[in-house]
Amino acid sequence: MAHLKHRLVILTSRVGAHTMQDEPETRETSRPDPSSDAHRPASGQSQDISHLLASAFKDLYTRDIIGRDTLSSLVKTNKGRSSHHDTYVAELQQAHCEYDRRIKEADMLESHIIQARARAATAESAAYERMKEEMGGVRDPRTLLTVNSAFSWCVDNDLLKMNGLISPQDYLPTQKPQYRAPAPIKSNPAKPTIAYAMHVSKEPQDDGYTLMPSPGKVVQGMNESKRSPTLDSSSDIAKSKKSTRERADRSKARPKWKDEPSAVDRAEGCEKLQRLKDRQNFLRNPRFLPTNAQQGGTSLVHPRTNYNYSNRSSAENPPPAFLAKPSEVLFTDYSVGHVYETTLELKNLTSASRTLRVIAPTTPYFSIGLGRFPGEGGVVAPGMSCKYTVRFAPESLGDYEDQIAVETHAGQRFWVPVAARRPPPILTLPRVLDCGCCLIGGVRFVEFLCRNVGFSAGTFCIIPKNQWPASNLRSVARTFFCEQPPFAIGPTLFALQPGEATVVEVAFFPIAAERSRQAFTIVCDNCQVKDISIEGEGQLIALQLLSVSGRKEPPVVAEVHDLTAEHFVRFGPCNPHSVQEKKVTIRNNVHLELPFHWQIVKPKLHPFLPGETLESSHVQVHLAADKVFHVSPLTGVLPPCQDQEFLFTFCPKQLKDYHSVCHLVLKDVPHLPPDSTDNGVLQPVRIGATAGDVIAMEIEVKGSTEPYQVLLEPYAVIIPGEIFISSTTRRKFKMWNHSKTCIFFQWERTSSSSHIMEVEPPAGSIEENECFDFDLILSGGKPEKVVTSVVCHIEHRHEPVTLPVEVCFKGPTLTLSVPSVDFGLMKLGEQTHTAVLLTNVTQLEASWTLKERCDSQQDHQDAQVSVEPGGGVLLPLASRRVEVRFRPRVCQRYETELELAVENGTGCHLTVRADVHSPRVCLLNCRLLFSGLHVGVPAEASVTLFNQTPLPSRFSWMAQLQGKQAQMCAARFEPSSGTLGPNVSLQIRVHFISHTDLDLTEVAALCEVQGMSSPLVVAITASKTQTLRVSYSLPTVCSPPDGGSPSKLLLDFGGDVILRQAVTKQLLITNETAIAAPFHIEADYFTGRASKPDVRSEKRLRYVKKPLHSVQAQKEAEKALEEFVSGLLAHGKGAAFFVRPDSGMLGPFETQTVDVTAYTDMWGEYRDHLACKVGDLRPTFIPMQMTVTGCPLYFQATGPRPHRQKQAPVTQFGTHVSGGNAASRSLRVNNPTTFDIRLDWETYNVEQNDDKLVDLVVAYGDAFPVKDADGNELLSAASSVSGGSVQTARQRNTTPGSEGTSSSVCSVAREEEEEHVSEDDCGEEETRLYPAPAKKKLISVRIRPHVGTLLDYPYCLTPKQMVIPAKSSSTICVSFTPLTVSGSGCEVTCAGLALGFMSLDSEAAACVPGKVGRAQGLDLDPVRMNLLAAIKPAALLVQIDEDDGVLGFHASAGDLVRAESEELVVREFDTTRGFRLRNNCEMALHFRLETQPPFRVLEQQLQHRAGARSNPPTFDSRFLVLHPQQSMQVTVAFRCSLPLLDHADQAGEEAPPGVMLIQCARRGRKLKFQQNLFILHSSNSLQTVPLCAHLSLATMRLSREGVDFGFCYVGQTRIMEVNLCKHGAHTYWESVIEAEQGDSGAFSVTPDFGLLGSKELHVTSCSQCLQIGFAPSEDREFRASVVIRSRLVKTPLRLQLQGAGSYDEVYRSN
Repeated sequence: MAHLKHRLVILTSRVGAHTMQDEPETRETSRPDPSSDAHRPASGQSQDISHLLASAFKDLYTRDIIGRDTLSSLVKTNKGRSSHHDTYVAELQQAHCEYDRRIKEADMLESHIIQARARAATAESAAYERMKEEMGGVRDPRTLLTVNSAFSWCVDNDLLKMNGLISPQDYLPTQKPQYRAPAPIKSNPAKPTIAYAMHVSKEPQDDGYTLMPSPGKVVQGMNESKRSPTLDSSSDIAKSKKSTRERADRSKARPKWKDEPSAVDRAEGCEKLQRLKDRQNFLRNPRFLPTNAQQGGTSLVHPRTNYNYSNRSSAENPPPAFLAKPSEVLFTDYSVGHVYETTLELKNLTSASRTLRVIAPTTPYFSIGLGRFPGEGGVVAPGMSCKYTVRFAPESLGDYEDQIAVETHAGQRFWVPVAARRPPPILTLPRVLDCGCCLIGGVRFVEFLCRNVGFSAGTFCIIPKNQWPASNLRSVARTFFCEQPPFAIGPTLFALQPGEATVVEVAFFPIAAERSRQAFTIVCDNCQVKDISIEGEGQLIALQLLSVSGRKEPPVVAEVHDLTAEHFVRFGPCNPHSVQEKKVTIRNNVHLELPFHWQIVKPKLHPFLPGETLESSHVQVHLAADKVFHVSPLTGVLPPCQDQEFLFTFCPKQLKDYHSVCHLVLKDVPHLPPDSTDNGVLQPVRIGATAGDVIAMEIEVKGSTEPYQVLLEPYAVIIPGEIFISSTTRRKFKMWNHSKTCIFFQWERTSSSSHIMEVEPPAGSIEENECFDFDLILSGGKPEKVVTSVVCHIEHRHEPVTLPVEVCFKGPTLTLSVPSVDFGLMKLGEQTHTAVLLTNVTQLEASWTLKERCDSQQDHQDAQVSVEPGGGVLLPLASRRVEVRFRPRVCQRYETELELAVENGTGCHLTVRADVHSPRVCLLNCRLLFSGLHVGVPAEASVTLFNQTPLPSRFSWMAQLQGKQAQMCAARFEPSSGTLGPNVSLQIRVHFISHTDLDLTEVAALCEVQGMSSPLVVAITASKTQTLRVSYSLPTVCSPPDGGSPSKLLLDFGGDVILRQAVTKQLLITNETAIAAPFHIEADYFTGRASKPDVRSEKRLRYVKKPLHSVQAQKEAEKALEEFVSGLLAHGKGAAFFVRPDSGMLGPFETQTVDVTAYTDMWGEYRDHLACKVGDLRPTFIPMQMTVTGCPLYFQATGPRPHRQKQAPVTQFGTHVSGGNAASRSLRVNNPTTFDIRLDWETYNVEQNDDKLVDLVVAYGDAFPVKDADGNELLSAASSVSGGSVQTARQRNTTPGSEGTSSSVCSVAREEEEEHVSEDDCGEEETRLYPAPAKKKLISVRIRPHVGTLLDYPYCLTPKQMVIPAKSSSTICVSFTPLTVSGSGCEVTCAGLALGFMSLDSEAAACVPGKVGRAQGLDLDPVRMNLLAAIKPAALLVQIDEDDGVLGFHASAGDLVRAESEELVVREFDTTRGFRLRNNCEMALHFRLETQPPFRVLEQQLQHRAGARSNPPTFDSRFLVLHPQQSMQVTVAFRCSLPLLDHADQAGEEAPPGVMLIQCARRGRKLKFQQNLFILHSSNSLQTVPLCAHLSLATMRLSREGVDFGFCYVGQTRIMEVNLCKHGAHTYWESVIEAEQGDSGAFSVTPDFGLLGSKELHVTSCSQCLQIGFAPSEDREFRASVVIRSRLVKTPLRLQLQGAGSYDEVYRSN
């Protein structure tokens, strides 16, 4: 169907395209007859678009579809097919029906559109012929006439829209019904002119065409046509009907005069003449003319109208002479007791000077002062103003009105309104305050928000309406509430400012069940009054029981019931513990929410005597105790005028009848006290009446119970025959429930030691009057007859239900595959086994056991036969292999019997036989002798074992030796265990170790043989062993000779050890014996122990899945090393000696190399001993010494630099402006040591040409004494060293009694052979080598290299003296004051040096006697810090993409003109370029950017860039800030506007500076603009950035200056082509044909406007072909000129045209 709809859309779109052609787009070369060119309706064949659809949709449109033949074939073959085929055929028929229907609709629409087009074409043709006849003598009416389309009036738009097609109303404006236009009015140039009619002719002339009009109409016609150069020959009277003869004559072609202008030429001539007259019709200055003159008193603001000769009433109503400003004097904001003033200005609007008089207002509230005139004498000149002061004194806040009269000397008067209107306060309080409903006797408070939404404040009073008007509001509003029963409102008096709000509270206390209404009045202090009304409704409680669910059961006759209950609800009989529910619906007929709760009480069953009445005060209520009735919800709120459902539940517990009453109690209901009258009617109370609970409804409920009824079917289960035990048997039975409710059952499971009886399902429920199927499951344990019962418990039933059961069971039978087992010959201690097949010959699982038969004379624990498995369960008709194992205990001939026992079945017996023997083994040599042993070194020997029996024997050597000296030695045997074959010998290797140097004679080894009662014994004898001997040496020094002392060795780490750099020395330890011994080495005082590794770092490395990068691994290693060194130096002594390995095992004749590494974090001269202990030998002490130099302090900015300690860090202050502000740097100095270090700072200036080499420093006393905050020297007492001696490793390791003789045998030999250093020798060496506290010098002289000039300018460091605490840091401030540099402005470098001399105020830190000594002050290398700064003028680096350094712009003037909404609009545009400013200095620069038009800087972008920093500005806000080493993007725009094009016509000297016109033959003309962008710095320095812009201009020229058509046949058109060329920018152009009257119509230009050139910049030249047409209308010469204008080209182009018309057939073309 898509192609049908597409066909209709194309058809309607073609029709619409025709209707939208209101004007011809182009003028054709030849104009055929209109009848042949008119629109004609299309036929069906001409509208066939199938070829278009086929080309667009291809296969989708041309492929074969299921036609009617195929459909009929499918219908015929439908019989006997499947249902799927039937559905497919039915859907196909439906689709074909829909297709036929849509084809008919499309054909109908197509025919309707074709017919509408035919009717429209006919109507349009008739309208064209009619207009052509009315035009008369016009030769070519198609150039002037346009026929509107009539298609929209001929087609049914609703039909098109209903079928989803486009209608003409969708794309055409709303068209009015077409009517025939009146006859055109023709102008005759021969008629008299206006001047002739006014000055010469006395009467209007008869032209022969119109009737003679009256004189008044003639004058009116003259006034209306004053702007026309001639009088029109016709008027409205000419619209009368003409005779048939006149119409016929007018329709004929009238003869044309020679050179008579056409209608278009006449209209253009009239318009030009009128424009010429308007130029001369200027306003003459009538300033000094009298007002009664012809043009005197003319208004300067009202336009002058043409003088009307027939109506002279305009002089009677002259224009106003003065204009009042303001036109109305208005006072808006005022208060009582104040006077307000304003100014009234009266301006003279006439052309002459005027006087005036002002009359004051009549009311006493307004007054006017004396006038202020611009000149003397009270005269107001033209255009000048006089001013008056108007005063206003109000008495109240109400509104006032008056007027001021103004009179002139000519008697004119006008009034100026004077008013005072204060904007009134506006309250949001509604006119009706609805309080809703309330119970009678109760009180309801309602709050309303009252807000003043006006623009002025006000005070308001609320009083009853019947009390207004009141003489005094204060007396009326004396209380908070204003009462008018049953309402009270408050507050009665309140004030509100604009926008403020208050709460108005209304109390409603109804006294009757009716709707009440009272009126109150709100009075404002501005004399405004507003009435409000308060409404409310009083109601009584009214509840209604609507319905009760279920069957309604009324009370039985003579049934006992409650005395006061209003309603009755009965529950049907049910079983105990069952639940019954009933829904009760109660309606609240009150418009209030009623809170309630239910109360269940016992019924009141007291009988009445005859004549006795019920009194409510005597009735007692008792709550029900059985709790079988429940109401849900128990509490809540009854919604107003709605129904509420309640669920009544009856759940009995026992077998009895229940009776209760449910009370619906309403809460907080006001009580009405009885009236004093005797009528007994309850009256409402006033405010303050008590409220309580009221029983609003009583519902009596009853219910009864009955026992459960249960029946079994069958009543007993009896199973005939026998059943195998351990098998399951099922029997079915039923249980019927004849109770009122559902029952819940639970069957007991009978499970004894022999049998199991259970019911499935064991538990569940049975609905009423339904049955349930059960399965009785039986499983026997032993063969016997069973008679029992299965018990079922019913929930809430006292007695259970029993099911009798009777059944008989039998057991299984097992057999063995062999009657007996014979094991033959065996060795004592061995074990053997065999397999026996066990078979179950029954259909039951058999539980069996196979064990040795117990004899009364044999103990069961000595059984030598075992069965695996000894028992189990055998499946029906299955077999199993059983292993019989035999393990003899003695040598014997064995025979026994096994018994097979079957649980609950039949078994058999099995006989077992065997012969048993034992082995015997001996030693061929029973003694071992060892000689030449070392203590702890193993020796080897061998012994031989021999098996004396043919049986294999198992042996094993004991690991522990036996004897008195067994603890002094150890032995190991290879092999230690094994098996000896029959009559086989085996050699055993023995490894023996002696732990003593004594002779071993009482040692033996034992060998156990499996099967033998006693072990084999080998005696071991060993001679005297040798002891341990160790020697020490250095790698570069030979070992000391025998008898030499190791104390001569000295570990010297050097005298120039750099701080924090590890130094390693090696020590060789040689074992001169074959005895391996452990060794331990550590320093005596400067002990370094490695701390435990960090658990977190280990976990971190452990969870790293990927391998670390080399850099990361290096950082991790450095971090680990730093943590390791920190742990070694944690004791705070300044140095530590780390030994690796510090312990281990020294092998036989082994030389161990020990690395001793010194780690330091403090300078000084260190001395210590290395304590070496090997095995049980006495420790050996080797002296060590080293001198450490370097600085432990470091700056936070640089961090610790252990390898560059002597390289001073550089503190750079960057580059500063000469004479600028001082710059400071804060530096933190860290002290990682455990000592407080004092620093004394000195600053030096380093000069380049300083030839001084050394400095002589003389110090008196301390070179750097301790000073206070003011710089005064302090006298400090020397801190004493601790009296206790320094604890060393020797003292730590020495224990009482260590100098005595050793109890071991080895200690004697060590004392004889060991040489050690005595304590006396150590003391002498300490006195000679170790440092001692230095004595203070009175005068010290030092010579040091020259570093600079000591001066505090331009660098200054504070504080001069500082103490850096241990493990902490301190901050110093270094400031730099820029010098004032004079010269050419080149950069000046300022270099300085700061030296910090270190001192230790604690003597304990300065020297530890005998261990360490530290130099201070001038004796120590100071902390160095280089200072560097530069001074140079401010300058920014300009980064431009161009190589020449000029920021270039390229624009085209053609972009000024744009086509928008079919109009050409001139708009200025910007061409932007950017460059970057970079601050390469080390300081922030403040600057601003300036330029001149047509260039400008985009300010928003600069402010955003400069504002990126949060540094507070210190200069003018116009300055931008660029921080060091940062850049800024600057965007400069070149604004191209139309006035810039005027520079192209100016001469070289007249052109402004920086503007140049460039002539280019190929690319046209260009304007070059050169300017500079100025960068003004805050230091008054100036930078320039060259700017250059090229603006391409548009230049047009014609290929020829004129076109001569020669002679052309009249009525035919000749075309000649002219090229319009362009150079430079593109431009829009338009052409106009200028000629004398009658000549312009003969020429035509196609196209007459357009775009010349491309908008691309690289396209500089192009051309366009213009077709000049010439169609002469008569045989004469025609001349004209084509003017081509462009908004971008100042001088238009002119093309001269000429040609002549001729009737000569020679010039007629084919």
